[in-house]
Amino acid sequence: MSEELTHTTVLLSEAVAALAIKPDGIYVDCTFGRGGHSALILQHLGASGRLIALDKDLAAIACGRQMGKPWNDTRFQLVHSGFAQLSEVLDGLGIEKVDGILLDLGVSSPQLDEAERGFSFRFDAMLDMRMDT
Repeated sequence: MSEELTHTTVLLSEAVAALAIKPDGIYVDCTFGRGGHSALILQHLGASGRLIALDKDLAAIACGRQMGKPWNDTRFQLVHSGFAQLSEVLDGLGIEKVDGILLDLGVSSPQLDEAERGFSFRFDAMLDMRMDT
């Protein structure tokens, strides 16, 4: 996991600024990853705001939690799920509408750098390419 700790979120400020966050809004980060976007979204939310984050990759979630970001915040809820299940996740949480959704699609450099994950052609390893294995 040491390489995962060096991940830098690309276009962090720009992506979050595009959400035009309202302090009391409800937002969804559909690709939590290492938590860079979620941490910045939380900084913009007021006391009554809410952030739901999803990720299918348990390794990314574990690494994000280890990076010391504010995941004990009562405004934040992390769900192990893919973004394709967003409707079901929101229904389960009793949320009918949201003010913004962020999706940072694609693989991250840490996923490509770990041969056992099966995302990269650079290694002599089985190709897998599933986020949830």
